[in-house]
Amino acid sequence: MKLLMAYYEDKPISGVIPIFYGNKTWYLYGASSNKHRNLMPNYLLQWEMIKMALERKDDVYDFRGVSGVVDKNHPQYGLYRFKKGFGATFTEFIGEVYNPYKPLKYKLYKFSEKAYRTLRQIKSKFKK
Repeated sequence: MKLLMAYYEDKPISGVIPIFYGNKTWYLYGASSNKHRNLMPNYLLQWEMIKMALERKDDVYDFRGVSGVVDKNHPQYGLYRFKKGFGATFTEFIGEVYNPYKPLKYKLYKFSEKAYRTLRQIKSKFKK
């Protein structure tokens, strides 16, 4: 496991954590700032991880998951497009099952998540 960071003017703007195991490199986590997104630090860091996988002679570079909904209107479509842009092959697995142990808290969480996205969209319209 490593931590790779991209900086601009001595400030962190993107970071990733790859995991190396056996003949695979996994893209475990990534995060980036909206500031300086035009510099495309995420592409640089992906390329660095791919180069590491090639140096290790790995058989697989795994971008890991996307939502599975390949619809341009889906909130995570950008993640799919980003990974697909590297020539990634979309492989569908069995999926996941989520069983909330605290249903009321889960419903509140899902409501707050939707409210946040809606408010963010409204805010961005006012900025224009």
